[in-house]
Amino acid sequence: MLKIFSTQLFGLIKSINETQEEHLEDAGRLLAQAIIAQGNVYIKGFAEMEAIELAAFTGYESMPGTAPFPKEGTLSGQDRCLLFAPSLNHEGVQAALKACEQAGIAAVVVSSRHASSTASLAPPHLFLDTGVKGGLVPDETGKRIGHPGVIAGLYVYHGLKFVIHDILEEYC
Repeated sequence: MLKIFSTQLFGLIKSINETQEEHLEDAGRLLAQAIIAQGNVYIKGFAEMEAIELAAFTGYESMPGTAPFPKEGTLSGQDRCLLFAPSLNHEGVQAALKACEQAGIAAVVVSSRHASSTASLAPPHLFLDTGVKGGLVPDETGKRIGHPGVIAGLYVYHGLKFVIHDILEEYC
């Protein structure tokens, strides 16, 4: 099973590289704007994607200019938000986007575009699709197990971090 999981996971990462490369660049630029303007990039993970938030603040390397998403309305015009969720429909994402809209700021949402998703994003918000649709490995009953949502989200997080790093090196 591990070999199947690995093969499918490598395929998912390759797909993210091929389909999201331009979106990663755009999102990285959007987030770097906040850092350059002395604002914050507020990061929030929902459901199992809280693991990415934890990695962002306690991991080996953190992204510069980041802070946990504020509980109260302290967002300002030079800030940006980076949200991770299993689905765009997640109620926490919708509430965070509403707070961003009230503050007049843009957000980047990293999630999976489920076929059942009814939510969508309008500019200035950006969407990065992890491409995760479910588990990667079929078990003996035909059910798919090994959901890679957190792995895919963390991969996108690091991709954004590399883009921002490059931009800040050029700018500063």
